[in-house]
Amino acid sequence: MQIIASAGSGKTEVVSQRVADLLAEGVRPEAIVAFTFTERAAAELKERIEARVTARLGRDALDRLNGLFVGTIHSYCFRLLQQHVPKYETYDVLDENQLAAFVSREARRLNVRQFDPRSRLFASIRTFLRSVEVVDNELLDLDDLPEDFRIVLENYYATLARYRLLTYGQQVRAAVEELQRPDVASRVHEALRFLIVDEYQDVNPAQEELIRLLTGPGTELCVVGDDDQAIYQWRGSDVNNIVTFASRYEPVTTFEITMNRRSRPEIIEAANEFAQSIPNRLAKEMNPTRPSEGSSPRVVVWGEEDEVTEAGWITNLVLDLKEAGVPFRDIGILVRSRAAYGRLLEQFGTFEVPVQPGGRTGLFDQPEAIVLAKTYCWLSDIDWREPFQYGEPVELDPLLEEYATVFELRGRPHENRVKKVLKEWRAHSVRTDRSADLVGDVYELLDVLEVRDWDFDDPVRLNAVGTLARFTSLLADYESVRRRARLDAEVRGEQVGGEWGGEWYYKNLAIHMVNYAQGEYEGFDGEPDLAIDAVDITTVHRAKGLEWPAVFIPSLTANRFPSFRTGQRQDWLVPRALFNAARYEGSDADERRLFYVAATRARDWVSVSRHDRVTRNLVRSSPYWDELEDLHIEPNDIVLPPIETQSDGAEDTLAVTFSEMASFLDCGLAYRLRTLVGFQPRLAPELGYGKAVHHLLRRVAEHTQENGAAPTNDELDGMLDAHFFLPTANKVGHRKMKDAARRLIGNYVENHEADLHRVWETERPFELHLDGVTVSGRADVILDKEGGVPTGLAIVDYKTSTDGDTTPHELQLQVYADAGQREGLDVRAAYLHDLNGTRDSIAVDASSIESAEEIVHDAAARMRNRDFEPSPGASCRTCEVRTICKASVR
Repeated sequence: MQIIASAGSGKTEVVSQRVADLLAEGVRPEAIVAFTFTERAAAELKERIEARVTARLGRDALDRLNGLFVGTIHSYCFRLLQQHVPKYETYDVLDENQLAAFVSREARRLNVRQFDPRSRLFASIRTFLRSVEVVDNELLDLDDLPEDFRIVLENYYATLARYRLLTYGQQVRAAVEELQRPDVASRVHEALRFLIVDEYQDVNPAQEELIRLLTGPGTELCVVGDDDQAIYQWRGSDVNNIVTFASRYEPVTTFEITMNRRSRPEIIEAANEFAQSIPNRLAKEMNPTRPSEGSSPRVVVWGEEDEVTEAGWITNLVLDLKEAGVPFRDIGILVRSRAAYGRLLEQFGTFEVPVQPGGRTGLFDQPEAIVLAKTYCWLSDIDWREPFQYGEPVELDPLLEEYATVFELRGRPHENRVKKVLKEWRAHSVRTDRSADLVGDVYELLDVLEVRDWDFDDPVRLNAVGTLARFTSLLADYESVRRRARLDAEVRGEQVGGEWGGEWYYKNLAIHMVNYAQGEYEGFDGEPDLAIDAVDITTVHRAKGLEWPAVFIPSLTANRFPSFRTGQRQDWLVPRALFNAARYEGSDADERRLFYVAATRARDWVSVSRHDRVTRNLVRSSPYWDELEDLHIEPNDIVLPPIETQSDGAEDTLAVTFSEMASFLDCGLAYRLRTLVGFQPRLAPELGYGKAVHHLLRRVAEHTQENGAAPTNDELDGMLDAHFFLPTANKVGHRKMKDAARRLIGNYVENHEADLHRVWETERPFELHLDGVTVSGRADVILDKEGGVPTGLAIVDYKTSTDGDTTPHELQLQVYADAGQREGLDVRAAYLHDLNGTRDSIAVDASSIESAEEIVHDAAARMRNRDFEPSPGASCRTCEVRTICKASVR
């Protein structure tokens, strides 16, 4: 089935209705998989599905949705690999920033510098990773590649495997390879009956092959998309997938949904006319459902003499909209690239127009990030260099003056305390007998800077706090790959630790900040649950799937929109004969689709503007601006039409994991700083110990089920050699913790072997649906035949250690038991099993479940109301964010 859903036609509603229809027909939730393009889209679709299921089947039906998959293709592939291919259970996934830091670490061993004519490290890394992305996206055969690239690529893949790491591209490629194995394909298809792919126009060849492999005689495929909104070719997506779908998946039933429920007729008419200029598109035309209202133009196209004046007019119009009753949050300003941000932000700042924090600036546009980065340059004697500038050495006294300005230090004594900390850092940075603790060091510096005394509810201060949190993410990314351990190729069952400090640990960090992070890390996005009345300024790519009553599309010049880079021939390490390089390099058709997406974000009014010059030189207008000449108007003549403000609507269901709720219950302020603002934890050597033990217990249970007997001591030793991996432990630490894990698991097998024969399911996901809140989690193991009853189940949660307070664990088990009972499972018991000895029974009777639900309801209400009350006490001593918390016990 193919559904062509035009812009504003309610595509998410179509998909949610399709899923609800299937469930109403009796299809089991685990038989349905729905792919979305982003995690945000997945959350929106899941909430819409739940609303439609409730309306169609009643509130109780939500309790039986467990097993329904709604998420990105990447997350599905990772789940598939971890469920069906044991070696992937201990793998982690690198994001793009972590991957760049990882390749920087391995650059010498991989010899990637050969791929840049001037042997520049980060230029060669960018060239290499762009070409690797092509290999993964296009599923190219490595034997077809040039020898120099192929040798490095093979070493690169092997290196990632030694470190037990995957990239985004590898997740899909590996899933495709595994699905070609009959045993894996059989297990996956055993349950799968309906595959739904949203935003199908944006899939790449590897994802298309995955979809083909998941589709079969017993699986119905439904794709939903719009070729006019295909805007990710530069990432490898191929619009031909949707254009040629009907000829490749016969027989196909095609539906067109062209009724636009979003925009006014005048906007739809202009968008339809512009869409005719997009070549090789599926023929269609949007039709309006909303009426025309008023006589003022709904689409205005205008120009000004220079960029500053254009930004000034936009600012005036924004203020006029506000005066007319349109909230700032109902206004979107969509740009082709961040080059257009500068003048707009200057004008908005001058006239105090509030701006949403997310997506408009890079991390290093913020003074707090710059002064911290300069600090690492000073520590390492590396020149600080801003983009397109010459590097300069960082001296301590000017650096301290910058600290005094940025952090508003209170006089010389305060400045001297900062100076003392920085000198201690510098002394420690060259020592080889001391492990680096980058995130921990920043927390100690923030203590001296007295960030804890800031008002976190002040928007300006919150943005600064968020910047500091984003900086800890940069440090955590760097540390996570620099400290990453790898399998010891010489000794089975052992691992080799990563880097833990020393002079070059800090030098490489400074080099990474100057040459990579400065241009790639985005700034603070704001707290996800905090709605503020502010204008959205964002790129068109980030605006996909969003809408605003009023939309501005500025900087329609020949070099900005379309981008001057469009169609430029790029250097690839992959021969152009092996793939469609032009697809990645962009075309006018791609830019036209992007402009179409921008224009169709508007509900009531859209402004398209340009400027004649940026400085002194004249710039040509965009051809898209020229093609809208019949809508041209002078800025002075613009009269705003009536604009309907967006209703906040019904209150969304709060969706949280149990871990998040437990963190909130422990301390509201710590939860806010860590989960919402984004401060990262320190990297501990024992990181991943509990996860590794849980993984081994799962392997032991599966072995027992498959063989009818618990593993022998030799088999246990073999399991630990093959599967016990700690991401950041060195050889000695790994040995010690491996021995400890062997004792724990050996004792469990010896004392609880009967449990291993009763394992009903491991790592079982649960979702508890209560009014206004959904709590998700994953139970370690479920045992059957509880109390001698064939249907009786018991949930067991394993802990490698407890601090004596079992209250959070009790609530966790009661939440899972509640979810299981609502799902229809005969959950009769729950146990908290401390692997060091004791097993405690947790009450899951009706009264205990009711009390647990009250706790969840109360916590959800406080979270929704942003009641982040701190809980000072003994736990403050081990809290990561205690140095930035005003209430912490010192």
